[in-house]
Amino acid sequence: MGSAALPEPRALTSWRVLVAVVALVILTVAAATLAVRAQIRSRALQNAVHGVEIVSSLVIDQSLTLTDITHGTNPINAAALNADVIMLKRRGEVVNLSIWSLATSQLVYSDVEPSAIEAPPPDVMARARKGDAFAVTDKEAATDTVIVYHPYDANGDGTMDAVAEVMLPRDRVDGPVAHSMNLVYASGALVLLLALAGILQVRRHQLRQDHAAVHDALTGLGNRLLLRRVAPPTLARATPERPAALLLIDLDNFKPVNDALGHAAGDELLVAAADLIREASGPAGVVVRFGGDEFAVLLGPLSGRGVARDVANEIRKRIRQPLMVAGSELEVGASVGMAWAPTDGAELSDLLSRADKAMYYAKYSGSGVAEYAATPETSPPDPRVTTLSQLGRALAGHELELFYQPVRGADAAVKSVEALPRWHHPQRGLLEAGMFIPAVAHTSVATALTTWVLRQAARQVAEWRADGVQVSVSVNVSARTLYNDALPDVIRTVAAEYGLPLSALELEVAEAILVRESARAIPAMLRLRDAGVGFCVDKFGAEYGAVSVLAEAPIQRVKIDQRFTGTAVEFPLARAIVGGWIRVAHQLGLTVVAQGVETPEASRCLVDLGCDEMQGFGIGRPMPAAELTRWLARPSAHAGPG
Repeated sequence: MGSAALPEPRALTSWRVLVAVVALVILTVAAATLAVRAQIRSRALQNAVHGVEIVSSLVIDQSLTLTDITHGTNPINAAALNADVIMLKRRGEVVNLSIWSLATSQLVYSDVEPSAIEAPPPDVMARARKGDAFAVTDKEAATDTVIVYHPYDANGDGTMDAVAEVMLPRDRVDGPVAHSMNLVYASGALVLLLALAGILQVRRHQLRQDHAAVHDALTGLGNRLLLRRVAPPTLARATPERPAALLLIDLDNFKPVNDALGHAAGDELLVAAADLIREASGPAGVVVRFGGDEFAVLLGPLSGRGVARDVANEIRKRIRQPLMVAGSELEVGASVGMAWAPTDGAELSDLLSRADKAMYYAKYSGSGVAEYAATPETSPPDPRVTTLSQLGRALAGHELELFYQPVRGADAAVKSVEALPRWHHPQRGLLEAGMFIPAVAHTSVATALTTWVLRQAARQVAEWRADGVQVSVSVNVSARTLYNDALPDVIRTVAAEYGLPLSALELEVAEAILVRESARAIPAMLRLRDAGVGFCVDKFGAEYGAVSVLAEAPIQRVKIDQRFTGTAVEFPLARAIVGGWIRVAHQLGLTVVAQGVETPEASRCLVDLGCDEMQGFGIGRPMPAAELTRWLARPSAHAGPG
């Protein structure tokens, strides 16, 4: 696993942060509402003052003189003023009106009995002398009123002579304020709702993004990021007595199903497999899809290892059951590898590596379920010999020998053989190619070994042809050897040395090389084809079943892997896949060879499917050249298997 930082959930995906944000929004809206309310009230009071100024100009200025202020109100003026005030009261515009002398603080006029009113406080009188009208709220009055003080310059000399104390009904101020505040409250509520809706929408969007970041879009399972997020606390709690387990699951034969039935069917199969794995893992298991057809399950801490073993076996059992996909009943198996924390590692990367090894051991050993073991005594044995010096010695010391496996046509004639190196190891006995070739496939020894095989095979084919046995030979080459610029000259030299046409020597290239390294492999093959060398794709379907390889690579033959040909009789799906590959290959003008043919039933089935040639223990086992010479001489060599 890489060391990149994990994407953490964003702020609004946390309920605590969400509540804090909502509270902040509410407080902000409330503060804004209070501020607007204060502004509206201030403006309403200003409007009240302005209204009193108008009343003063229309009523007081017309009825009151400086003489009235200084020497007492003239009855006629007082009567006119009373008439105007009564009219204003009837209209509900004022509660009462009093006029006070600013020079003496004496009452000049009032529409009520003088004994019922009190003189304005000194600070109010002092403020009025400055000439500015202002309003105050009479909070202690029995009736809610607003008092407006309007200074009055009776003779226009710039000196305030009196102040009009006008009591207004409070609703004259509060009414507009209430109406405006209702609009403000409604607007504030709307803003709050929109803000909350926006926050919740962002939260839902972030939750969807966070979910998508750690989940597989196809199956709904978690992905690698989710496993990396949840694994550390689980592994930290694991102990030898209460271990955690990591299971890696790889579906068997998924790629051929995907290629044969289409990507939609492949997706349907993955979804079905994901559901089965989720059900088998139980609610405590964290199930993730790694991509492709690989899944992982994290369990623990557990009461014992038996719990995880039961889950692994249940997963394999369920996936082995027939599945209905795209209207067809498919039988797809699974291989499960297991690693334990803390025994096999305390870090997720260690467990992934070891569970991966166990999974591949389970797949290729056929056990289906395997556990990683850290000690050499219990680790799955590695059959490969990795000492290059030993193989170099074998080449020099004549410890290598070529075995040949016959390839027979549908007409029962043996047309070619495959050259397979064997090593007479001094300590380990006879070793097949798979036990030492992988150790040198990417080294210079691979080229030396291939040259030796080509030379030995060419010599033997020349002998057989001299005896009237017209066969050709195929030789497996590694990627390193294929890319060697000297290979065309080596093949031409070997063929010329033994008097063989280049058509008698064929190179077999594994399908995996053509898929993984097509940018290098295909140009190298084209160069060899131009030199007259023929090619065969080996183990087609073992990993990919990539039909594009058949169309793009310069090949003449394709060998279908025994994993499919060997099960074509028993399983309709395998038969359908093999039949599809054969039809495509024939349309491209290719010869199809079935590997792994062991029974007469398999032979007949493959012939019915249109297979051109067959290879397998049912045809003939790999054998030394002398033994194959005798085998070819027997009539049974040209009959069907069995």
